[in-house]
Amino acid sequence: MHDTTGNDIVDQGFGRLEQLLDDQRRLYQTLDALVERQRAAVQRADVADLIEASTQERDLVEAIRTLDQKRTELAGAIAAEVGVTGEGGVALSDLIEYSGERRSRLVAIADELRKLVVTVRAASGVVRVAAESLSRHMQGIVQTVEAGFSRAGVYERAGRIANGSPWQTAIDIRS
Repeated sequence: MHDTTGNDIVDQGFGRLEQLLDDQRRLYQTLDALVERQRAAVQRADVADLIEASTQERDLVEAIRTLDQKRTELAGAIAAEVGVTGEGGVALSDLIEYSGERRSRLVAIADELRKLVVTVRAASGVVRVAAESLSRHMQGIVQTVEAGFSRAGVYERAGRIANGSPWQTAIDIRS
């Protein structure tokens, strides 16, 4: 264990790092709830809610990316202050021994954050596959309906089936 007592820069840095990790954890919790909302929207075939949730997801992911960038920069600054170097960047695990009394809180937040990231990735993957499947299904329905309404079955002079111009149609699948 290294003594960083009295080093206000390091202490403030770890305080800010704890706050950034906690903010990321909260955003991932919100993202987890949003992915659940997307899953429910896919189940209900509620395209409007799915689009709205996807827009919110994009905003959340951007906020998480920004926090992650700040966290990386801050970890680099703390590492420089305590003399830790790492190939390709510095991880929290490289710095944890310098964190003093914040150690247990940092480890707890980081562990929870790690679990949330894994959970959200898995759930998001499932929703993505389901949404793609719903999209393919809907495209198939639209193609079938369009084919039914087209003027197929009428023969041209050359003996080929004439394909009429596509009809502009819409189907409300919620009713």
